[in-house]
Amino acid sequence: MSPKKATNAAKSTSSRRQVREPQPNDEPTPQPNTDLIHVDIIDSIRQELNAAINSDDFCTNLICKLAIAEAVKEKVCKEIHDTFKLELSKKQKQLDDAREEICQLRRDLTATQDSADRQEQYSRRNCLRIQGIPESPGESTDELVISLATEKLNVTLTPGEIDRSHRISPRPRANNIANATRPRAIIVKLTSYNTRDRIYRARTSLKGTRIYINEDLTRGTRSYSPVPANMKELTGLGP
Repeated sequence: MSPKKATNAAKSTSSRRQVREPQPNDEPTPQPNTDLIHVDIIDSIRQELNAAINSDDFCTNLICKLAIAEAVKEKVCKEIHDTFKLELSKKQKQLDDAREEICQLRRDLTATQDSADRQEQYSRRNCLRIQGIPESPGESTDELVISLATEKLNVTLTPGEIDRSHRISPRPRANNIANATRPRAIIVKLTSYNTRDRIYRARTSLKGTRIYINEDLTRGTRSYSPVPANMKELTGLGP
């Protein structure tokens, strides 16, 4: 071994010999106070923040950013408001158009119903409805109508002037005995309007007989042509 290496080895051995193991009676080595270090760090950070906040640049930047944020918020709110307003306007127009279409359809339906009712009523122009003639098995409604015209109305009526006649059917449901025994009306269609008119004008002769002659009106026409109750007995018009 060279003299230099021998010298270094001797120094290393001497250093290891100088390290002494701690003894039970030795006093503890003082440790740094970490709480004070933390407080110092916090104070330093606080001072830096206060300095930054109190600086003119910070306040100016903050005000600018707040102004920008407010402007963006107003713009977004306006865009949302305008969008909703436009959509609401479209929906309102669609609703108005739908309402107008429904109203027009109702008007068209009413006009169609009125037209159909007028046509049906015109087809009944030669018809009369006779109420109060008692029913009997095997009866002939043509003979009953001719007998009524001749004996009660003093109107000459021949079988050839009757197109057809029949009782209305079926018998209405009755809630009591009186309704159950009430005779059904007779519908008679005459061959000419003049014959129908002669019989209809003579109906006043039936006053007090509880037999009534009415025009054969459609349901729609009846709703527009109510007959005062006090006119029924005066003219022999239906009950």
